[in-house]
Amino acid sequence: MKNSITNRIENQLNKFFESLDTISCIKVSFILSKLDLNIKEDSYSKYPLQAISKFYICKRIKGFNYKEKLTEQEALQLGFLKDENNNLELPPKRTFNHYLQTKLDLKQLDLIAEKILFQANKRKILLDLEVVKKVIKQKKNSNKHFKQAVKLVKQLIYPQINIQMRHNAKFTTKDLLDILTHVALTHDFCNNGTKTFQELYPDKKAPSGDTMLYHFGKLKARDEVEQTFEDIFNVIFKFSKQNYNILNQRKLDIAIDEHKIPYYGNKTDPFVIGGKQDRGTNHFFKFITSTIVVAGRRFTLDALPVHPLDTLDNLVDKLLKRAKNKIRIRHVYLDRGFDKASIIKVLKQNNIKYLMPKIRSPTVKQWYKKSEECSSRIIYNFKIADETTNLILVDDENGIKRAFSTNIKISEPITSYLFRFYQARWGIETSYKVKHDFKPRTTSKNYNIRLFYFLFSVCLYNLWILVNICLSLKLYGRIKEKPLITTKLFAIILYRTQVDPGG
Repeated sequence: MKNSITNRIENQLNKFFESLDTISCIKVSFILSKLDLNIKEDSYSKYPLQAISKFYICKRIKGFNYKEKLTEQEALQLGFLKDENNNLELPPKRTFNHYLQTKLDLKQLDLIAEKILFQANKRKILLDLEVVKKVIKQKKNSNKHFKQAVKLVKQLIYPQINIQMRHNAKFTTKDLLDILTHVALTHDFCNNGTKTFQELYPDKKAPSGDTMLYHFGKLKARDEVEQTFEDIFNVIFKFSKQNYNILNQRKLDIAIDEHKIPYYGNKTDPFVIGGKQDRGTNHFFKFITSTIVVAGRRFTLDALPVHPLDTLDNLVDKLLKRAKNKIRIRHVYLDRGFDKASIIKVLKQNNIKYLMPKIRSPTVKQWYKKSEECSSRIIYNFKIADETTNLILVDDENGIKRAFSTNIKISEPITSYLFRFYQARWGIETSYKVKHDFKPRTTSKNYNIRLFYFLFSVCLYNLWILVNICLSLKLYGRIKEKPLITTKLFAIILYRTQVDPGG
């Protein structure tokens, strides 16, 4: 049944795009207005399910958050309605998420989004270029700046990666990375990604998926893969500092977090780590990352693979020492998974100001009871094993008491500011969602290939951040908090840049 639905949608898309002729750019909402998703409406639903489905697809393609970037015209094209007072009826975010989780097939909708992107890429049609059009009106050479910025991908990454090839090899390392970049930006597997690349660029010779995996399989030493990407991260930051001075001027907030990749293969792999069931498995590859959480500068500073024998405090110590070599740190935000005496010790040794939610241990619960009548309270030198921290209990905007562990100096009347501070950490959640757009997929059991893929996706993400910064400074003289180009638009221009003679 799903295949027949997919085929029907694909036929609709083929007819639609064939009818466009010489059109070079088009709105995603207009494309979706021409599609019949054949979704049965629920009589109990206040909002049209077809409109919600199209909104989700639009959101996936354009890469924006909920409804702040959805205009009234777009909403009507997607199928939303107006009430009797002529006011547009859009579902609240919670309702929207509820519909997605309970009434719709998200895998099917993701597939439709991919097919729209594929058709647009194949016909070299750009989607939703309002921002770029405004930029072009404001600055004549904006397109030139844009393309120059995108070319940093090859200039900064490619020369740092060396995969051993025979002197008579048909393809070069550059060829492999061109294809892998395409595979990553389409979130595809090597075998299918090489085929779609060949369809998009029939004049460019492309290795098969098996050939690519063969060459990436030559990566035998994990330390070499790590060192390669550590060098690339350093190159990107050195370039940023020397050319744009964007990481020298002031202290920046960072977040440290763990990232899990589900694993369904042989559980004896030395890097497989057990955990709570997620996405159909209890086994994962883990990485720990540090990320700048200041809007417009959300670079991933570092990414380390986690071995089952690694200790969390040693990994955090390594991340902090490397981060201090790149930027000046103001605050470090961590989630409650780092609420341990050993982590607090490392943070103190590195002279770091930190903030993290506090686990509700029996002692913390006792303080909750003692503090029921007050909206905020600071318990200085609160003991956690052999370390101390400041325990802060404070009511949130809904009157619910929350607990933080911190060494940030703050007076009791303004402890509610901690919510504003910690809110910055949500930037790392945003960056993880965006990184998903740069991630190649694989079923390979070779850990070094998986490590290479993950670190390569982080590099592409960092370069997307850098391209937006370059373009923003060229056109506006300052860093815009919101990116000028989405990951999807970055992908399309990147494809074109890749096949230009001379790269």
